[in-house]
Amino acid sequence: MAAQKLTPPELKTIQIEIDGEIGTMTLNRPDTFNAMSPDLIEDMATAFAWLADQAPLRGLIITGAGRAFCAGGDLNWFKEGQSNPDIDIVASVRRGAELLHSGIVDLQRIPYPVIAALNGPTAGAGFSLALACDFRIMSDAETTFLACAYGRIGVSPDGGMTYFLPRVVGPSKAIEILLNDPNLQGPAALEAGLVSEVVPHDELMDRARAKAEKLAKKSPYYVKMAKHLVHQSLDNSITEQLQMERHGIANGMGTEDSKNAIEAFLTGGTAEFKGV
Repeated sequence: MAAQKLTPPELKTIQIEIDGEIGTMTLNRPDTFNAMSPDLIEDMATAFAWLADQAPLRGLIITGAGRAFCAGGDLNWFKEGQSNPDIDIVASVRRGAELLHSGIVDLQRIPYPVIAALNGPTAGAGFSLALACDFRIMSDAETTFLACAYGRIGVSPDGGMTYFLPRVVGPSKAIEILLNDPNLQGPAALEAGLVSEVVPHDELMDRARAKAEKLAKKSPYYVKMAKHLVHQSLDNSITEQLQMERHGIANGMGTEDSKNAIEAFLTGGTAEFKGV
């Protein structure tokens, strides 16, 4: 296992702040509603690799600077590439999507809870990014909504949209959302199961922090394995999944956390999980 590194990587368009065991990752292109430019995509890939392999955290909150979570792909990038004969926009977007997708894979590898705090418009690849997180908490502001949005510019989804959305709402509902492409505000997003909570706008970050702190008290091994097993279950056969569960519970019994928690349970105490 790689040694843990407390200092986040230097990034141009993303801020990572660490407060105790909780990290906050802020997409920081507020003038563009945190649209995904090549720079932001590159920073995301770097950030998620660090967060998955080196960050000494037990919880992460992802949010956006300013008035938006993320408006999706940067339309100025697309427009320039389509109008400039010296730019191969197809190759440029293909490369950008490849890098974005490597970042999404690393995001899925993060072994601790990841909470998306949706503070404003969340569209296109921004919606995909939110779906890739473990929890989504949404501001009740009228300007906060979820939207697929790809069809509005005549392209198909990326960022894992067609992987995560059917797994959250079911295939039929996913197609309905993709093709109708509504702006889903708090009540509709909650009803569809796309978010777990809708909270007053000025309480969003406090609520996300409280959620992260509560989850950070759980066994790191349990959280890591629960996430990993659920992710793998979507592609495994029952035999493959049961084998993973078999090894998972057996390996867990060898941890000091499990030994101490069982002792605490039997003696009426309270377990404290240290990740060992």
